[in-house]
Amino acid sequence: MYSERLTYRPVTPADLDAFHGLVRDEHVRRYLMDGNVFPPEWSAGHIRDSQALFASTGIGLWLANDRQSGALVGFCGFLVLPDVHARPELVYALVERFTGRGLATEMARASIAEARAHAPLDEILASVDEVNAASVRVLDKLGFERAGTKPGAFGNILMMRLRADALAIPAARP
Repeated sequence: MYSERLTYRPVTPADLDAFHGLVRDEHVRRYLMDGNVFPPEWSAGHIRDSQALFASTGIGLWLANDRQSGALVGFCGFLVLPDVHARPELVYALVERFTGRGLATEMARASIAEARAHAPLDEILASVDEVNAASVRVLDKLGFERAGTKPGAFGNILMMRLRADALAIPAARP
């Protein structure tokens, strides 16, 4: 699949080093991992979880690369995070040098389009640390609404949802 500036491919066990490098990146782990550093086994487990989710629903995690340079930008897609939601939730992360260009919005939009094309979800779920203003803006732009809060490592975690009848998200290209 691809979007205007990015290409996407499902993360596989062969991508362990690349994926683990992303989740160890200081900018990525600041909010997404609550600042924690996890071992390679953690990343391998999430790759397996993503593959299982792809097999059952058609959605999971994608690595995102810049279409022009081929550089690894980050990852996006869906994971079940049992401490937050029992259903798949939207996740996206990019290395800091790619921030501030609208790429997080582009990645999230492409992930949502794929979810709507492959998985019968009545709503798209997401959670974000309230202090992560950039990520809150991304979800607001896409039409997510606040559905609640819960305590997190940095204060409140906003529980967000995008209803099926909300803003139409153009489909990503296969």
